[in-house]
Amino acid sequence: MRQEREYPRVNIAPKAERSVKSGHPWVYGEETQGPDCAYENGDIVDVYTEKGSWMGSGFINDNSKIRVRIISRNANDTYDKAFWERRIEYALDYRDTVMAQGDTKCCRLIFGEADEFPGLTIDRFNDILVAQVLSLGMEKIKDVIFEGIYEALVRRGENIRGLYERNDVAIRELEGLREYKGWYKL
Repeated sequence: MRQEREYPRVNIAPKAERSVKSGHPWVYGEETQGPDCAYENGDIVDVYTEKGSWMGSGFINDNSKIRVRIISRNANDTYDKAFWERRIEYALDYRDTVMAQGDTKCCRLIFGEADEFPGLTIDRFNDILVAQVLSLGMEKIKDVIFEGIYEALVRRGENIRGLYERNDVAIRELEGLREYKGWYKL
């Protein structure tokens, strides 16, 4: 049974509906109507078809051509710390499954939309993590993600000395974010 939704509602055009149904993680601005109530850029919204069918939830940003970045297609998800920790564990488990033992010491741990973390990349170089956040929604919850991945790796017996942010790319300005780089305090 689907839970009651408390998020602002965005309706999408039939073209976007087809894309979302086929698994595309983005909804472009010209394909949307709404939301139906107040929100802040970077908030989570629910995505509905013009006929009222729920399609998923995602981060909204009016500053970007990509108006909604889908984060879930499960109407029963709640977007708390535990949700993001499960996503992190799933991404790490997947790498452990498809990579040879030890290969995860130098690899991409989080691969944006492919791991359902839209606009986020986290690479590992032995005991250093390097992150790039390219979407406002991820920027707003990065503390939960960064702490979560650090804790997950430590629980797996890994030694992580630090996390460096490489947010020095111009695309951040299109999301309404400033460019910078530097160490994140874990």
